Amino acid sequence: PYDYTGRHEACALCGSRESLPLSRHDRRLKRLTTVVCAGCGLVRTDPMPTEPELAEYYRHHYRADYQLVGTTPPRRHLKRTRDEAVRRADLLSPLLPDNPRVLDYGSGSGEFLAEGARRGWRMEGVEPGEAYATHAQGLGLTVHPTLPDGAGPYDAITSHHVFEHLRDPAAVLETLAAALAPEGVLYLSVPDMGPSHRPAFDRLHFAHVHGFVPATLDLLAARAGLVLDARMARAGTTAVYRKGEAMFRPDPTLAGRIRAGFNMVDPVRHVVTFGWLAPSLRRWKRDIRDSFAAR
Repeated sequence: PYDYTGRHEACALCGSRESLPLSRHDRRLKRLTTVVCAGCGLVRTDPMPTEPELAEYYRHHYRADYQLVGTTPPRRHLKRTRDEAVRRADLLSPLLPDNPRVLDYGSGSGEFLAEGARRGWRMEGVEPGEAYATHAQGLGLTVHPTLPDGAGPYDAITSHHVFEHLRDPAAVLETLAAALAPEGVLYLSVPDMGPSHRPAFDRLHFAHVHGFVPATLDLLAARAGLVLDARMARAGTTAVYRKGEAMFRPDPTLAGRIRAGFNMVDPVRHVVTFGWLAPSLRRWKRDIRDSFAAR
């Protein structure tokens, strides 16, 4: 089991304490209980790690346990994040004014910051992970450990695969929305926990304390006073939002539909029948390809 005690807490999005069970293991086959909120459909770890427990995990175990890497970004990571940075910048470019001020919340090793700077954008990042923040700062990029007081206004704020790691995603998004310029846009992308053939436990990990589907991501945005930007087509749980009047209306029927979309494969059966082998081979093939790709 993971070395934590945690606390049984209400849903960080709607406040309900009722839930439906999803899984008792994660992708490492470690014991980890995950539930889906019966009030709104937000997936969460239960018990939820405390702030000190989560900080301890990220400080000493996250990179190796979750990403199987050390403190220095490996080439496969840099290849993928550079490709993603270009896609994200291309998506946002038509929405931005000249010389925009842009914040990347959870900027990692800095590839999106570097891509924005290459396009003439005024870039800032927030990255609490010391090793990757130091890597980005070594490239001459501006990276803060936390969002500075009074930060903004920003013409765009982006956060790519960060909010699933946060204990209180609603509070963080409200803070980011307050730092957004009146006509600014907020790009938000998280893993999609909608229906999948993958075993339920294989989609879960201690690092991901929350899980979203498009409806719960929109609900999170609504709570922060954000609405979908009609100029951009959403792609699952990747969406662009702007400030606007939004209805915070949880759907109590969503939890059952989310649970029905999870493939409840028994972990022991999955192991002994080699159900893990083909996906593992595909991941290893991709890792090898990206590790030796041209810089």
